Amino acid sequence: MNNPEDEKNKVEKIALLNEGKQLFRRGNYKAALLYFDQALELDPDNSKLWDTRGVALSRVGLKEEAQESFEVALDLEPDNSRAWSNLGVLYASQARFEEAVNSFDHSLELEQDNDEVWNNRGSALFGMKKYKDALESFTRATELNPENAQAWAGKGSAHNFLDEYPEAIEALEKFIELASSTLSPQVEEAWALIFELKMKNGLIK
Repeated sequence: MNNPEDEKNKVEKIALLNEGKQLFRRGNYKAALLYFDQALELDPDNSKLWDTRGVALSRVGLKEEAQESFEVALDLEPDNSRAWSNLGVLYASQARFEEAVNSFDHSLELEQDNDEVWNNRGSALFGMKKYKDALESFTRATELNPENAQAWAGKGSAHNFLDEYPEAIEALEKFIELASSTLSPQVEEAWALIFELKMKNGLIK
């Protein structure tokens, strides 16, 4: 027979999680954290919840607390590829690029076909000025998901720093094709870089 108290806690935890996730999706991270913390009081060994809590903490700028939350998630579940990836993103946001790459590598050992992790790994390597290695990661991301606009942008930047200008133009044009509807400053920067590279290579008179 089920313990009535256990059933009550389960129902309460699900309600708290649902409310927290709704607030998280709406970008109300501080409010979401209140619900996540209450849910963790009922289920302190929930690795995925510690991971989600870490993301919310990072979104409100509490990076040290976010790191601690990701580390708890990984202590509970060392094979949590998402927590490794999120920890890598946190490290990268602090320019701790070597630690970021290590975290992304852990994530990819567990989930090798995740294009977003390959893209983020490329960005971290780019931050370390390891442009050839970054290019390999960005390329892997675009092979796994040809619609990953950010990976194409990364490829273009890496090719540019490697003085591979035709390849840079081609990758940046693909990025613009995928991202032009967003009208983001990054699209304008890509257009400007393409123009500069074409001028440099005599493709525009």
